[in-house]
Amino acid sequence: MFKDYKFPNLFNISPDVYPEDDPLDMDLVNKLFPVAKFISRYFRPEYVGLENLPGKGPALLVGNHGIIGFDAAIIFLGIYEATGRIPRGLGDYHLFLDPISRKFWTRMGALSGTQENAIRFLDAGEMVNVYPGGARGAWKGPEGRYKLHWDKSFGFIEVAMKAGVPIILHMGIGTDDTYRILGKMNIIGRILGHPKYSIPILFGLGPLPRPVKFCYYISQPIHLAGSPEDVSDRALVEQNHQMVWDIGKQMLEKGLEERKSIWFG
Repeated sequence: MFKDYKFPNLFNISPDVYPEDDPLDMDLVNKLFPVAKFISRYFRPEYVGLENLPGKGPALLVGNHGIIGFDAAIIFLGIYEATGRIPRGLGDYHLFLDPISRKFWTRMGALSGTQENAIRFLDAGEMVNVYPGGARGAWKGPEGRYKLHWDKSFGFIEVAMKAGVPIILHMGIGTDDTYRILGKMNIIGRILGHPKYSIPILFGLGPLPRPVKFCYYISQPIHLAGSPEDVSDRALVEQNHQMVWDIGKQMLEKGLEERKSIWFG
């Protein structure tokens, strides 16, 4: 039935966003700030390493997506309160396919996740955030908890090399415990055009997430080997990718080892 159907074919909207015509609407962000604060109080987050974030200048922030991905609002809130800066989040292109959702997300500071958008805003001195696991991380199955789904994701390394900026990791603990993952609805992945969009079957406090405690560990800036001209050197890109991936895995393993309870940290 869905063999030739692809949801993205319904729309044809350019993904490009430019700093000189920035759609970020701080009035809207401030209106929704109390919502983020409410969600934050539910999960009682702690942040370790906020001092590693730059007060000004560009950096590529890289994280592990929690279940469904709403945890992004909480780490963004912590960053905003610590630095006064709104990270520009790169999102899955499905979020920007129709004019209504595109307008909302871009007004919130989000960007369709292309390398060109990321580099433009890094060159403009912004902090740009990316979840390399994308939908694979947000819609993970039970076997994917606290794993970095970055095996096919080299674009974030190429962006950091092309823009000549450091990578700062933020690894979330607790974000994969908000729900129990009972299985996946594969038909949704077929409708949206890729198995990674197969939605997990979740159980929390009914439909609500469990009020587990979040803790975010933020790394020091990681400077990659090579220059922008070296991005064509595949071996070097893979070397940088492996280095960052290893640091992220070590951060997750350490955070899980130090945690005594999913409820209290």
